[in-house]
Amino acid sequence: MARSLILTAVLTLPFLGRAGAQVPDAAQIQRVTAEIADITGLEVKHPVPYEAISRAGWKKWVQDEIQASVKPTEIRAEELLLKKLGLVPQNFDLKSATVDLLGEQAAAVYDHKRKKMLFVDGATDDAMAEAVLVHELSHAVADQHFDMKRFLEKGPKSDEAQSARMAVVEGQAMWIMVESQLRKLGQSLKTNPGTLEMMLPAMGQMAAETYPIFSSAPLYLRETLLFPYSGGMMFQQAIFVRSGKDSFAEILRKPPVSTQQILHPAKYIQNIEPTHPALPAVAARKEYESLTEGSIGELDFRILLQQYTNLQDATKQAEKWRGSSLDLLEHKRDKHTVLRWSVEWDTPESAREFLRMYRRVLAGKWKKLEYKEETETVLTGTGDDGNFRLVAEGAKVTGLEGLKPDEAPARPGL
Repeated sequence: MARSLILTAVLTLPFLGRAGAQVPDAAQIQRVTAEIADITGLEVKHPVPYEAISRAGWKKWVQDEIQASVKPTEIRAEELLLKKLGLVPQNFDLKSATVDLLGEQAAAVYDHKRKKMLFVDGATDDAMAEAVLVHELSHAVADQHFDMKRFLEKGPKSDEAQSARMAVVEGQAMWIMVESQLRKLGQSLKTNPGTLEMMLPAMGQMAAETYPIFSSAPLYLRETLLFPYSGGMMFQQAIFVRSGKDSFAEILRKPPVSTQQILHPAKYIQNIEPTHPALPAVAARKEYESLTEGSIGELDFRILLQQYTNLQDATKQAEKWRGSSLDLLEHKRDKHTVLRWSVEWDTPESAREFLRMYRRVLAGKWKKLEYKEETETVLTGTGDDGNFRLVAEGAKVTGLEGLKPDEAPARPGL
């Protein structure tokens, strides 16, 4: 689910825009791509086309990319899902927020569809211009070997897999950018890996201090926007330690399949993939159509639980995630929605602990909350958008939210 259209519609390097720098010339681009080839072992097959665009042109590019990549029905479904989960306010406009958020940020972007670098004129200061250039040209060099459009759009339809692939693309570019900067100081991530750990807190702080739209965005959008860069960079480092230069091509040939594999590279190396537990049945299923379906990954659960509890407890619980499924149903006639989800944890104890934590999610996202049944394994009652039923059975927890008063969960298999 971390595949928000912020992540899938637009490839951009955020948080580096400051006025002042000039658009690089062909000689500078050639020099930088040669350095990237040396770092990654991926040769430069041909010069990279480029052009400069205005800030207004950049914002239009963002709007056009969203319009071309995401259907209005998909935007509506994702917005409804985020609201249903309690990740954004009920009055939140996802499309507008996405355009505004990205419109204030980017300095340069590699357009993987048109195979061209776009530079936002005057968007970076001289100190950051080279770093931005290295990052985005890393996309261009990778694209000459592994078609990034196909890599991002033609891979598995799983939202977790798409999020993981985005983290690969942006994480590799971030790693190369940092390595390039360290080489100017006579250092390298090979011998100074602690540099990355020091960078992570600074990334979020820099974004919050520099960009007012970003700093006021919901936690989910801030975290999922940063994750491909921060999480992906640490993932690349872990595989680099194992495989050296070969890690760049290795990961692009066999990308990770979940945000959990990005967060825990050992699971990628061991090929531990998420499970897909069955969803709870709902009565009168034929009266509903599915608006969207997918999963809630480890990253999603960490953010959700953090929003209503705290980061430490949320991280500890999310790490016990083993797999999940969800869908959002809409009644064909009266248009009310029902959220179905199922999540598998590592132990029955973890499942019950999640149910205890999820009580705080319910209390936080709804103004009205009345329980009809409260046990260690079952929670039923009424919330802002209807009835709910949550059940922990073994290591699995299932949820139905938004049921009408006269609806009850169906018998298994219906």
